[in-house]
Amino acid sequence: MQNYDHIYSKERIDSFISKYKDQVNIDPTKQIKCGIINIDEINIAVDLIQKGYLVAFPTETVYGLGANALNPDAILSIFSTKRRPLTDPLIVHVHSTDNIYTDKPPIVDILAKHFWPGPFTIVLKSTRLETTSLLSANTGSIGIRIPNNYIALQLLQLSNLPIAAPSANLFTHISPTSPIHVFNDFYDQLVHIIDGPRCQEGIESTIVKPLNNQLQILRLGSLAKDKLNSVIQQIPELQHFQIIYERKIVKEEDLEEKPELKRKGSSMEAPGQLLKHYSANINTYLLTFEQQGQYKEPFEIIEEQTIIVDFGNYIRKQLPNSKARFIQLSETCDAKEAMYNLYDTLRWAEIQPNANIILLFDFERIALLETTNDEYLITIADKTFRSASGLRILYEQENKFSLLI
Repeated sequence: MQNYDHIYSKERIDSFISKYKDQVNIDPTKQIKCGIINIDEINIAVDLIQKGYLVAFPTETVYGLGANALNPDAILSIFSTKRRPLTDPLIVHVHSTDNIYTDKPPIVDILAKHFWPGPFTIVLKSTRLETTSLLSANTGSIGIRIPNNYIALQLLQLSNLPIAAPSANLFTHISPTSPIHVFNDFYDQLVHIIDGPRCQEGIESTIVKPLNNQLQILRLGSLAKDKLNSVIQQIPELQHFQIIYERKIVKEEDLEEKPELKRKGSSMEAPGQLLKHYSANINTYLLTFEQQGQYKEPFEIIEEQTIIVDFGNYIRKQLPNSKARFIQLSETCDAKEAMYNLYDTLRWAEIQPNANIILLFDFERIALLETTNDEYLITIADKTFRSASGLRILYEQENKFSLLI
């Protein structure tokens, strides 16, 4: 490997930390091993990818932890670095439909014309890659997409490789929307982080699987279900297709007892189906105001140690005397804005001094008539549900809360 000592240098790391000083969250007793790549050093990132190293790069959705999808050792390093089980498949990024490395039914070119580059992943059978088993969690099908980000496309084009890239965070942690989020998770690992911009969508791609005359949504994402359906209905060749979505909940214990490099449990068809996902490092719950028949047990909340993630100031109005710290996903009840802010807000909340609990606006149980861009509500409801591992806290009266079980 060429001499790239400067990307690991104290000067480079100190400059990066100074740039993001209010967001840094690291253990000072641990050695910093990562490298920082400036956006004008894309050739370094290309060389590292080609040589089998990990490069974290921006896409329009979230930052990806990228490796050469043709290199088994590089792929395995993604799983070991993220502490991700092999039963959780990876998405492969490409720059052209001419090199998607999977079987290519006619529907692919039609969908690509309308949704690529963009936050849209298609799961397809793959018989062309020797690494298919690793990439696909042994299912034989790989998620493929062309990202809509100039840095990601440069990396793909110049490396001339398919790049496997899940989100650049530790397994089940909050997806990263900026380079500092990646740094906070991997500063002590041999990960090379492109210091790029904040991601423009702020949430993962939508994953679909064509099956007969259906497009099954396997993961909700930043391409809204209703928008996907609207476009499909305007394509003559696809008007007979139905958009099918059913929430899938996979518990971590169903995959493996521990997220190590062993195949113990059943595999998932796509990432983003775990019950615990997009989760902060402090306890997180959905805050609701209706019991809806569930059993409950008393739950103590110290308001001074609580962060409330609100939407349109709804919770603040219900709890006007609360001593908790409030932050709004959208002051104006804009669901797309809330989706864009969600991961960044959770990352902020988990590092606030003395904070030990996050309460999230419950998008599934609280409906606000004034919501705009409401086609995104189903997506943000799913992400917040998984951020809280499906757990809900019921507010009953002042200073009285219960855990719904």
